[in-house]
Amino acid sequence: MIVEVVCYSIEDVLRARAGGAHRVELCADPSAGGTTPNYGLIKQSVALSDIDTMVMIRPRGGDFLYNNEEISQMEDDIRLSAKLGAKGVVFGVLNENSFFDALAMSRLVQLAKSLQLEVTCHRAFDVAQDPYQSLQTLIELGVDRLLTSGQEKTALEGIPLLRELIRRAEGRISIMPGGGVRPENVREFFKLDIKEIHTGSRTKVPSRMKPMDSGVQMGPEDTKEYHLFVDVEAIQSIVATMGGEVTC
Repeated sequence: MIVEVVCYSIEDVLRARAGGAHRVELCADPSAGGTTPNYGLIKQSVALSDIDTMVMIRPRGGDFLYNNEEISQMEDDIRLSAKLGAKGVVFGVLNENSFFDALAMSRLVQLAKSLQLEVTCHRAFDVAQDPYQSLQTLIELGVDRLLTSGQEKTALEGIPLLRELIRRAEGRISIMPGGGVRPENVREFFKLDIKEIHTGSRTKVPSRMKPMDSGVQMGPEDTKEYHLFVDVEAIQSIVATMGGEVTC
């Protein structure tokens, strides 16, 4: 069972690795739900050859309707990810009616495949119209896996749709549950015929800087006191639970 962890910094990647994760989804800007990370972070993550790196290809936060310039930017980021040695890329493009934009998706998928990259469709799926038609579109495009919460707030709530997506996929695309997957609920996903799972388990880590009495604010007030990083113990628990179940 592959455990993938979403990471926003090299500290996150190191923590995911220490927790026994098999793969990371590398992103920037957690407040936007993840955007494309920078060159240096991709390079450092890929250099850790014992853990695979999937790179988020998302030029901005907000919706998933992109113009031609943004699609071109995404193509450049896919090329860079391949050049740096990433395992794969993660993206999703919708049209004005919230269906997958098959032409734009095909353009990106074909580029990624030509560069020997795996392709994951991210949770744009969870705000797309008609999950079954959307699933079929992704299969026809040749997407390798779908990260989804089953169009619910959390994957736990989305289990009924996840089960139906898995049934309809018939092994043609991997369905990877993600969204609120934590050690306390991960066993619920044993009910599903899955091979991989995605988690964003995080914890507060106190800042090592001495506090300054300053009125200058660089972000939310509490960010001066701590950082949010990948929770190593939570990842260890999820990996052990999933691995233990598979072994049994």
